[in-house]
Amino acid sequence: MSRTIVQSFGPIYGEPVNGTVMGRPNGSVYVPLSNKITLKVDTGYNYAKYESATQLSVCNSAGAFGGYYRCNAEAQDLASYMRQVIYSDAELTTIVSDRYNAAGHFSSTARRMPNPIEGLEDGQTLYFIAYLMNNSVPIATSDVIELTMVVPE
Repeated sequence: MSRTIVQSFGPIYGEPVNGTVMGRPNGSVYVPLSNKITLKVDTGYNYAKYESATQLSVCNSAGAFGGYYRCNAEAQDLASYMRQVIYSDAELTTIVSDRYNAAGHFSSTARRMPNPIEGLEDGQTLYFIAYLMNNSVPIATSDVIELTMVVPE
């Protein structure tokens, strides 16, 4: 008497399965269902201070450095890149400082933002946001984090 063995046929080349796509290297490249980006600042470090003429850093209410901001993204396209921006107005029109991460670099931990504008005042509210960009167009946006400017006397 013979037996019939029934096996399910695996995924076809290029077919998405559990967040990976068969046919990519080892089928192991994660492809998220949607583009996402998050921005977080260490607890107690939602303040900003000039570290030098060319650096604006996150700090605590006393102006002490030591905290970091973290930006993480999930992108459907490896050509996407991250951009972090600090604005001086709630309408997000006047840029204080911005930073770009290279394409495919979807995790960043930093303390400083480069080349800030001059003349920020003590107690001024700044608005920190991150964008996932593709071809210079935002495809995902983080929540806005408010930072308070600390200017030493």
